[in-house]
Amino acid sequence: MDIPPKTFLIFILVLPIHYVYCQTNNELIIEHIVRMSENNDDENTDYSEIIEAYWDIVENPVNINSEDIDRLVEFKFISVFQLENIKNYKRNYGDFQFIEELYEVDGMDRKSIEVIKPLICFEDKKNDDKISLNQIIRHGKNKVFFEVNQCLNKKEGYKGIDDSVLYAKPNSIYLGSPHKLYLRYNFSYRDKIEAGLVLEKDPGEYLFKNNINDSIRSMLGNKCHSGFDYTSFHFIIFSFGFCKALAIGDYKISFGQGLTMGNGMSFVARGESLLRRNKKISASKSANEGHYLRGIASTLKYDDFELSIFYSNKLTDANVLTYDSLSNTPLEITSLQQSGLHRTYNEIMDRKVIRQQLYGANLSYKIANFQLGYTIHKTHLSAELNPENNVYNLFYFRGQDILNQGLDFYYILKNIVFYGEVAMSDNKGFAGLIGGTFQAAGYIDFTILYRNYARNYQCLYSNAFAAGSNTRNEEGFYFSSAFSLAANWRFINSIDFYSNDFFKNTCHSPSHGYEFDSQLNYTPESNTLLFIEFRNKHKMNNSTSAESFQRDLITERNNMIRLHASYQITDDISLKNRVEYHFNYKEDDEYNSYLIYQDVLYAPIDKTYNIAFRYELFNAESGSVYAYENDVLYAFAVGSLSGKGIRTYLVGKIKLLEQIQFSGKIGFTFYDDRNEIGSGLEKIGNNWKSDGKLQIVWSF
Repeated sequence: MDIPPKTFLIFILVLPIHYVYCQTNNELIIEHIVRMSENNDDENTDYSEIIEAYWDIVENPVNINSEDIDRLVEFKFISVFQLENIKNYKRNYGDFQFIEELYEVDGMDRKSIEVIKPLICFEDKKNDDKISLNQIIRHGKNKVFFEVNQCLNKKEGYKGIDDSVLYAKPNSIYLGSPHKLYLRYNFSYRDKIEAGLVLEKDPGEYLFKNNINDSIRSMLGNKCHSGFDYTSFHFIIFSFGFCKALAIGDYKISFGQGLTMGNGMSFVARGESLLRRNKKISASKSANEGHYLRGIASTLKYDDFELSIFYSNKLTDANVLTYDSLSNTPLEITSLQQSGLHRTYNEIMDRKVIRQQLYGANLSYKIANFQLGYTIHKTHLSAELNPENNVYNLFYFRGQDILNQGLDFYYILKNIVFYGEVAMSDNKGFAGLIGGTFQAAGYIDFTILYRNYARNYQCLYSNAFAAGSNTRNEEGFYFSSAFSLAANWRFINSIDFYSNDFFKNTCHSPSHGYEFDSQLNYTPESNTLLFIEFRNKHKMNNSTSAESFQRDLITERNNMIRLHASYQITDDISLKNRVEYHFNYKEDDEYNSYLIYQDVLYAPIDKTYNIAFRYELFNAESGSVYAYENDVLYAFAVGSLSGKGIRTYLVGKIKLLEQIQFSGKIGFTFYDDRNEIGSGLEKIGNNWKSDGKLQIVWSF
């Protein structure tokens, strides 16, 4: 049943102050990830793997004398030019022994060193390959996570119905409970070994098949199972002799700029260099059910050459069109599913229905400031993929087998870096990008990138830079500049022009658009950030006018101005304030939106608890407004708010023992412009909704 909001408001007021938590993060990194979520049309995209990769660097310092130092560029802790200067210094003078040596490196100022100081360590690499079982057991780190969260309102999908109705309409309810359950175990030994297990059940998914209606269980047949809906295991070892990496289980791979092979997500920071320096092979530790490979992968190193080979074999969700009448195996599918949700009869029937195999290799040649790589891989589906016959998907991949190959490179001079990649699918579809970042002076950076992705380029594992959600049917120029006007000021501008020479699902004619962003940052102290941002975005969409006989294209103009302040008022209390206003134009109508919030973060020094509270006002006439929310450890929450109302939440942490940490979050959203929320099985029959989350972390 619905729980009255007053009950939880009383609970918040009487909650002991030591049960609270404030999650602090790099503000600008958070802004970049929020920006990525705003530009993504898929609301089910899980960005937790990016934030987890960020926390992995924060919690596990990188050995500055190893190749892992490249990871500091991934989240822009240092620039690619600072990284090369660090490597040049090490080549000339040997391994770093003390933090003070960094002051002798060109381009490393006091502020940059203070940023990376807690993220690096200094280890001798001479005996790095000597690992004993006793060392692993004694010095390995273990973590166990358990998390449960749910919407506290009763949604339409969880209301009971008669068995006869359910049998006739098996998709009329969710078959499981509204809880989301997440259990994970992680083991790590220095920067050498990682292993772990992930178990997850999404809201609406069932845990035990005996709890399902007998009729539905009979209809599901062998598709009915007990246990967690998603199970993942990974084991990976790094830098062991000539083997640079060996992964068994679930993993992610990325080569070059991600155009030929970019499994998973990559962090994109506007106004910065777009050169990617990710790990080629990394463990898949998140519960993202779409962005992972399952099998084995390894990188072997010999002198200046590296050979990566990989094989993946996993069952994948798909929309089945036809089955074999004898074996009942799928023959044709219309699409591959990525949501990972299996709550209703139809969603369960689409669960793991086909086998998706991938195998390939990457060969790269790398010297001090130059790398050239070649990637080839083949994907095989156990059923033929035949998307629906719409004009916009005329050039989508169809069939069971697809071969992709590509060349990538980067070349770094003292103040210039060039990078690029060209890729081809076996239908002769080409895609390419080339970019460069120029450091005119120590305080001025310019980036330019050109990409041209043909309408018929086909790749199931591509995540290169693009204005759209995929790497096909797009041509564009991206420009950015970053000026450090003074020691604490930074002025960042970017503009991206793009065009699509063929139809899209939202544009039934060739289209074009651009996005301009300008942001001025002021950081007078390490715990203070002030910025003002202006964004202007033009994009084309099909007209929705009923008077139009055909779908003419109209230009939508979206403008936003944002003011943000994050600062400390006492040793224990910091505040975050944001005001943003959107003025958008669509089909000769103007739609205005705004978002205002106040965060209060209480983190007493030398205490084992902290808290974060937000009060937020929003009014979005058309579309949504977005804001990052503090959350429990490793979670990433971007509030997508539409309509008019109030959002408030409280999130907290307490460390009861040295090894055990409890975190929790409770939030409420009240709407002024509606009497029910959502639609279909997600519908809530009132004007407010609430969400709760509890997490336990045991480290030993």
